[in-house]
Amino acid sequence: MKGRDLGILAALAVLGLVLLIAVGQLLGERIETGRQAAAERALLDLLPPGSYDNHPLAQPIALPASELLGNPALTQAWLASRQGLPVAVLLPATAKGYEGPIHLLLAIRPDGRLLATKVLGHRETAGIGDRIEPARSAWLRQTFSDAALASHPEAEWRVKADKGQFDQIAGATITSRAVVSAIQHALQYFDGHRQLLLGETSP
Repeated sequence: MKGRDLGILAALAVLGLVLLIAVGQLLGERIETGRQAAAERALLDLLPPGSYDNHPLAQPIALPASELLGNPALTQAWLASRQGLPVAVLLPATAKGYEGPIHLLLAIRPDGRLLATKVLGHRETAGIGDRIEPARSAWLRQTFSDAALASHPEAEWRVKADKGQFDQIAGATITSRAVVSAIQHALQYFDGHRQLLLGETSP
């Protein structure tokens, strides 16, 4: 093979390598963009569409470790706002479930009322404890819709099996009890940290 032909082949090989790298980078960027979009949807789908106009995930609020939130390490919350006014705080909390930790996300209105709750992850028993998932049952939505600390005395923040005010999932009292407790504690945390979470200034 002549030297000129070898040069052409070498040039084509280099060009092919450059194109391969470029395509790989482009696909990598698209995959990462898709991953970020999925993560945003997982966190922000608690908020009604059009209820906020900021980018909550772009400015996380650093939170210290807290027993009330069930988090032994630093964590973060997010503030959704509209026209500069707070709409909701997205606050993570962890419950001690029957099979392990139950990771929750709460959307709390500025007045302390619960807007929505979802389960981000758990290891509860399939067919029983997993009914905390919205796809499995409406228990979370129906039980805690618009709940607030002020709406129930502290002693009532229990499942009905413990003489409280909240329904439990049949056959999953331990799981239900853990979720009720975690939501109560998260609302207490919100109530005690309004300035941090809502960006309020001291009077």
